[in-house]
Amino acid sequence: MGLLDAWRGYRANQKSKSFEKMGDVLKNLVTTKEQRWEAIEALAGGGDFALAAPQLMKRFELVVEHGIIDKREKDRVMEILLENKEISMPLVCDAVRTQKRIAWPIKLAEKMLGADEYLNLMLESLNSENVLFDETLHERNIEILLALKELSDARIAERTQVFVRSRDEQVRIAALECLEAQAVTHKEARNYLLSLLAEPLTDDNSRFIGLVKTIVTRHNWETTSP
Repeated sequence: MGLLDAWRGYRANQKSKSFEKMGDVLKNLVTTKEQRWEAIEALAGGGDFALAAPQLMKRFELVVEHGIIDKREKDRVMEILLENKEISMPLVCDAVRTQKRIAWPIKLAEKMLGADEYLNLMLESLNSENVLFDETLHERNIEILLALKELSDARIAERTQVFVRSRDEQVRIAALECLEAQAVTHKEARNYLLSLLAEPLTDDNSRFIGLVKTIVTRHNWETTSP
């Protein structure tokens, strides 16, 4: 390697470290709103978005106490990432698949991807394995189930049914909400909800069966479903 190549490598390394420091500002709870905003704009105008994008994504990992400020900063990050979606799209999809806090990555994915790509990403990001004592996975599954609630596809009901059996109550409720939305237009989802009513009533499932009855009654499905 010549001196020029060594110098370029050194400069690139220094720039990468500088961007990482700005990214760390965006996920640090003790930073001020001014510091975070300055870091966001510096990353946006830093001249190398391939380095900036993963650092900007770090802002979605932090929730600050002031809701309006939190949303304003995340809206700005989302705007920047959308303007450069060719680079940021893989990072957004990976965040949906793996990160703990995915509400904002899901919003971005919906705007960046086509309808089929977005649906497939949501379905593949649900995790029904080894989630019994993992609060992070419960939170992720709830966010994805609520996102799927806004879509319509027969595959959603099929994929969602396993979460009705979750030991986490919030996951079960999210799964029921998702199934209710699907059952409006998909007979398979409706029939599955009706089948739950045939299960023996116990102390453990009485509240859950009560919720199912409420859904069925709300739509008058007992009498109209074939």
